[in-house]
Amino acid sequence: MDNFFRNWFQHREVTTTDPNAPENQETKSANWQANIVTPRGKTSLCVPTWNRCVTLIMQTMGQMVIQYQKLNGDGGNYVEDGWGPGRNLNYLLQVSPNPLMTASQLQEQIEFRKIYDGNAYVFIERDPFGDPSALWLCTSGSYNPLADTYTINYNYNGGSVSRVGVSPHDVLHFKSPILSDDMYHGVALITYALRTLSISATGDDQSLQDMAKGGKHKIIVQEDKAPTFGTRGRADRNQLKGMTQKFAEDWASNDVVLLDNIADVKIISQTAQQLQLLEQRGYSDEAICRLLGVPKVMAMIGEGGSYKMPEHATQEFMLRTIQPRIREWEDELTRKLLTREDFKKRRIHVCELALRRLDAKGQAEIDKIHLETGWSPNDILKQYDLPSIPGGDAHYVSTNLAEVGSEKLRSNGGGRPTEPQPKKEEE
Repeated sequence: MDNFFRNWFQHREVTTTDPNAPENQETKSANWQANIVTPRGKTSLCVPTWNRCVTLIMQTMGQMVIQYQKLNGDGGNYVEDGWGPGRNLNYLLQVSPNPLMTASQLQEQIEFRKIYDGNAYVFIERDPFGDPSALWLCTSGSYNPLADTYTINYNYNGGSVSRVGVSPHDVLHFKSPILSDDMYHGVALITYALRTLSISATGDDQSLQDMAKGGKHKIIVQEDKAPTFGTRGRADRNQLKGMTQKFAEDWASNDVVLLDNIADVKIISQTAQQLQLLEQRGYSDEAICRLLGVPKVMAMIGEGGSYKMPEHATQEFMLRTIQPRIREWEDELTRKLLTREDFKKRRIHVCELALRRLDAKGQAEIDKIHLETGWSPNDILKQYDLPSIPGGDAHYVSTNLAEVGSEKLRSNGGGRPTEPQPKKEEE
């Protein structure tokens, strides 16, 4: 990948010919492939918008807390498992998956490799009892569908470790949303973009060449009727082939191609209006944001018209870009770390609560809703690692609504009118 997309979104190298140099067959060649411009290199990280968007996705996913949870038999809710093998697995998922990195760094690097390589591999090292003991981020990997095994490489203790024939049960394979034709591997986002950018770059380069010449037209001058050659009438195949070759050579080296017996002139290049339209089309910050699914305001492009714009952009980013990634993570982790028998009993949950740690207003509104829907004050305090309070285990439910004719309405002077009681006769 290091030598693959050089000068992407940057100035592209255009081959030019010295006008004083002698002509040769190569400069006069009509090979259209010679005019194709292919972006190369992984210097796209130098582009501020691209760097901002990629970093934002990586760090957002790195803030997520991955929890191994089990079903609580009392209330029927999932709670974090903090005992025995469950505690060890949560330590790997939340603190240190291996001696080389933290859990957040592992999550960030997985997203990085998904974007640039299309695939991220994590080797699950297990103890003699079959429980995970380490999670190793692989530097490379591949899947063999015929043998149903992986070949992986990862760094350990200053050296590289290679493993062949690894069971799929021991490899976390995170793929990009775009899959290859065999459906076993993901396609890198930057590679997918190159397929489109190569076509766009070629058109842009041709437009720049035309505009560098002042936007003048290319024309072809030819006769109305096909030429005749002696008594044989129309040209034979060899003569037509020679004329075609000469035409191709002249077309590649001249703006105007002249043929004998001039009778007609046709314009075959784009107009000035078309060239101006092509000039306006190009690579923009908006295109990069669309490619990575990041709102412009989050990429620090322009200024928001109001305080609501960043809030709405954050909601859109979380809903459209991050939520699908969360589901992909949960599915792959559950599939490789749990068994079929664990379904509906245990699960891997990617918790997003860490993203609201600095949003005090938003968190307060959520806490208020929780308090009105059955949470106790101590349940809320527990989220912030605060001590419980006496009597704080009581649960509350909002009573803004009540059944018509209920005691609640009658106590407030509403509800059905009570029947008048007969007066007692005075003795």
